[in-house]
Amino acid sequence: MGTIRYAKGPVVYLYDTGNLRTRKKQLLWGDWLRIGDNINNDWDEVKWGKDTFAIRKEDYQEERVLEMIFLDVGQGDGCIVTTPQLGSREKIMIIDAGVGDNMKGYLEYRFRDFKKQFTFHAAVATHPDSDHYRGFQKIFENPRISFEHVYHNGLMERTGDDLLGPVTDGFLTDIRASKTAARKLYSNAAVRGEKWYPELIWTALNSDRFGNVSMLSTEHGQKEGGHTWMPGFAPSNNEDFTIEVLGPVIERAPDGRKGLRTFASSMTAKAMNEGKTKNGHSVLLRLQYHDFSILFGGDLNTPAEHFLIRHYGNEGEAPTTMAESAKMIEKARSRFAVDMMKCCHHGSSDVTDEFLEVTRPAAYVVSSGDEESHVHPRPDLLGLLGKKGRGKRPLVLCTEILRSTREKEDVKLRGKLDKLVAKIDKEADAQKKKELEEDRAKILDEVFKRNVGVYGAINLRTDGQTAVIAFRSEKAKGVNRWFYYELKKDAKGVFQVQDKDGH
Repeated sequence: MGTIRYAKGPVVYLYDTGNLRTRKKQLLWGDWLRIGDNINNDWDEVKWGKDTFAIRKEDYQEERVLEMIFLDVGQGDGCIVTTPQLGSREKIMIIDAGVGDNMKGYLEYRFRDFKKQFTFHAAVATHPDSDHYRGFQKIFENPRISFEHVYHNGLMERTGDDLLGPVTDGFLTDIRASKTAARKLYSNAAVRGEKWYPELIWTALNSDRFGNVSMLSTEHGQKEGGHTWMPGFAPSNNEDFTIEVLGPVIERAPDGRKGLRTFASSMTAKAMNEGKTKNGHSVLLRLQYHDFSILFGGDLNTPAEHFLIRHYGNEGEAPTTMAESAKMIEKARSRFAVDMMKCCHHGSSDVTDEFLEVTRPAAYVVSSGDEESHVHPRPDLLGLLGKKGRGKRPLVLCTEILRSTREKEDVKLRGKLDKLVAKIDKEADAQKKKELEEDRAKILDEVFKRNVGVYGAINLRTDGQTAVIAFRSEKAKGVNRWFYYELKKDAKGVFQVQDKDGH
């Protein structure tokens, strides 16, 4: 069977066993390896699919790294997080899934070795905007896939005039935090109507493949040390890898009930804007692995960012002087400052300078798509990110810019794949089933090798002390297919982007 090990970083090579000078494949830090027989004191065999290559002993490690793939889902967000723990302690989470089938297709490609069942730890639908949650629908419907947890932001869309529920004194208090509360609302077919979000939540509520379906907020999570954490990811569970929940922020409405404040279309407007409100209450997650941190910013907007900075920086009071404002920003930084950030709202210009000063990462990921009317990412926003980011040359990585090939997959190939999957399920003969599985694997490679599984996908690998951010070159130079940047700590212990060295 071989011994499981992981490639060292930033990149290493597999070589021809017959000529140890000939490079055959380039691997990214953390790539999974099956080490075989010893070749000599410096080299081992490594199994890669049906092939055998050679690898230097110094080029692999026992330790696993934290892995994130910011997938090119088109217009929308979608990220796969794989924790660094080994074996049964490994947890894989999907934070948003875009609007189309890209996430579903990639999961089938990436986890194609599972035949009957695969259980993910969590699906996080950060808020009820279709370009964040709609891609979960077919994933949830797949009988081979299960989730231990499905998290949402508590705002349940419904049919009728009150899309997010009734508003009282500027607060939405009809939030549905528990599985029971959500079921009580959506058991009424008229409330669900034909809306996509109720359909998604109702699918999760009515399947035995799903465990907990609940709200994730500053009130709904694992409370510890004055902070709120995603359940199972507080410091007491694993101090090396934590996930803090920074939003949505639950408050007390004037009538004493707990709820979420409404946001208006501008700082001077009064009436609730439904889009601003559900976006502004995105589930905000701050992941920390050792010394490296990442923020998922959802679809935050100007009024939401002003509120969050006041809430975390000045206990809700607006500053009246420049000194108070500076003090507020510095206090908020203690909660929001990160090394990398999934940029808010796909590169919309509806952001504040203050929030970027509070976060001030060394690298941004902007997830946006083609053929949309939003003009994302906005050119002025890209300039602002560069201006406000940490260091001389902060990274601004955009899934749309990094992919210049087609966004949509080959329809004929996809149809062929679906028919093949159905045929596999019905095939009883073991040998024929194996042959069909091999055909399926080849088609999956073809569907994704030039599409979302390659171009536009942004990979993060980190051991908490160093980070590598990489993406595929659209045309490999020899066996070199990865283009990457390294983030390392400077003399003050602050992560900075390293100068490129010509690779």
